[in-house]
Amino acid sequence: MPYAADWAYLQYLLGQADIQKLAQQREWHILLHYQPSRGGYVSEVDDPKFFNAFNGKTNPQAELEATLKALFAAPTTQQHPQCAFIARYYWLKQQLNFDPVRLPPQSCPDFEQWFAQLQPAGLSLIFPAAYLNNPSSMFGHTLLRIDQANQNEQTRLLAYALNYAAATEEENGLVFAFKGTMGGYPGVFSILPYYKKVKEYSDLEHRDVWEYQLNFSQAEVYRLLRHVWELDDIYFEYYFFDENCAYHLLSLLEVARPTLHLRDKLPPWVIPADTVRAVIAVPGILKKAIFRPASTTHLHHRLHQFSPKQQDLVYKLATREIEHTDLSALDLTTRTKVLEVAYDYLYYQYKGKQANKMGAQHLRKLLIARSHLPSNIAFSALPVPLPPEQGHTSFRLTMGLGYDGEEHYQSLQLRPAYHDLLDPEASYTPGAQINFLDLSLRHQNLKLKLEGLKLIDIMSLTPRDRFFQPLSWKINTGWLRRQLNKGKRSLVYRTNGGVGFSYKWLDNVLGYSFLESSLDIGGKLQHDYALGVGGRLGLFVDVGSRWRGHIYTMVQRFSLGHTQTVREMGIEQRFTLSQNSSLRLQWGYHYFNHNQATSQVELSWQWYLW
Repeated sequence: MPYAADWAYLQYLLGQADIQKLAQQREWHILLHYQPSRGGYVSEVDDPKFFNAFNGKTNPQAELEATLKALFAAPTTQQHPQCAFIARYYWLKQQLNFDPVRLPPQSCPDFEQWFAQLQPAGLSLIFPAAYLNNPSSMFGHTLLRIDQANQNEQTRLLAYALNYAAATEEENGLVFAFKGTMGGYPGVFSILPYYKKVKEYSDLEHRDVWEYQLNFSQAEVYRLLRHVWELDDIYFEYYFFDENCAYHLLSLLEVARPTLHLRDKLPPWVIPADTVRAVIAVPGILKKAIFRPASTTHLHHRLHQFSPKQQDLVYKLATREIEHTDLSALDLTTRTKVLEVAYDYLYYQYKGKQANKMGAQHLRKLLIARSHLPSNIAFSALPVPLPPEQGHTSFRLTMGLGYDGEEHYQSLQLRPAYHDLLDPEASYTPGAQINFLDLSLRHQNLKLKLEGLKLIDIMSLTPRDRFFQPLSWKINTGWLRRQLNKGKRSLVYRTNGGVGFSYKWLDNVLGYSFLESSLDIGGKLQHDYALGVGGRLGLFVDVGSRWRGHIYTMVQRFSLGHTQTVREMGIEQRFTLSQNSSLRLQWGYHYFNHNQATSQVELSWQWYLW
């Protein structure tokens, strides 16, 4: 409650706030995270501690009045409301020109100490690439770095990072995806040293990172951080596809500069790469973009520069099949590079496994041997890939004309997100596919039918070689039309998954093999289900930067429920017309019961809308 002597001044301020309609201004709505809802407003913040009014979550006017009253509270040993809600205090003070005698400013030592530790001078938007092995980062991630004055690209690692994520220790990917989709986790902001995040992304998850230094004034940075202080220990309901890291970081940038309308341009779902595009599209906001490759990206690049014989020396040196003294026949430059890459590869293995004394000793031995050789020998520069904002956008519309062996048809496909293996690969993680809510319709014989709806379709093709031995894997689930008999196709719900291997024999050729299983459920099936196992082989070939082909064959034996043997083979091709437009031509041959077979050919145009 305010002091009795200040009651008149409080009433005066409330009257001025009403005259200026402060509760209706965009700045107030941004600070409280209000969004229009059913003729009123509702805040996206779900923690009641964030509000001063009991109905502050849905009433901007009541929250403004309650905040003004709270600012008059008596000094306390705990955090004063002027400090707890310091962003609101500064904005209201600016709008209403507080009299420091009648509303004395309170000391905020905790905030001042926190602010001084950050030493803020600028902001950078950070985008780590997609990481399929973590559901929370399968589309990538975004965070903000709080840059300090007079830092270079190396010392920026000592800056602080501002991160928004679900507060959970859940390790089961399916459980996380389900609960995250339904808002089952609290989402919180946190600040931690940036080098810890880089180590996590680069060394542990092997993810490349893009850093976008943004053009924000010091006053704007201060405004953002005052708001972040208000969000300390405050939770939102975390939603995987909309109220996620990308969305809430954009809300912070709008707090810093209220004239930005970044979230207004987003579709109902929010993907980190699309938010990068939204930010970079603002004229004059980008100072500089920097690519920070993962340690494995450096390692792959360096290994690629060696001949097969030199790669053999690297492997044997790292695995202790030979000693560094056995390299004496090599010229000085090659010997130095082999030693350096052998150390890097052994360090990569050492980090990925439980540390042991023998591994540490061998690392030290290689490091000492390398230190005795020249330090000015360098590898060729790592090529910088296309940045994420220059790749195709996520929402894809496909329109096609086809022939299924008997009749012509027209097809329409809508995919909200995000990338498949035939899409233009530039700026996306090679070999990574994520399709979400992929809807396919077919118009044939004057009827419009649902051809398929894949809820989620993920595939990871990570090539194996002598140095790296990852597994490739796939998982998808959703409805599709399955061929049961000649001319008879039925809608079933299928869950399909598999594991296998992929190899890159040439720079432009990627082959794969899978052992996979499918479970179909549908009323037209015998016993209403079918369970099958089988295998799949395929080959992706790139002809230049615009043309990609895919040839595949599959056989699957459904031995439980609806018994049937299915064989497929096909060829798909994509030709890129522009960043957000391409053509696709596909042919498939489908063999099933008792020598019955069908074929299909389709030409389609694909447009990436946003």
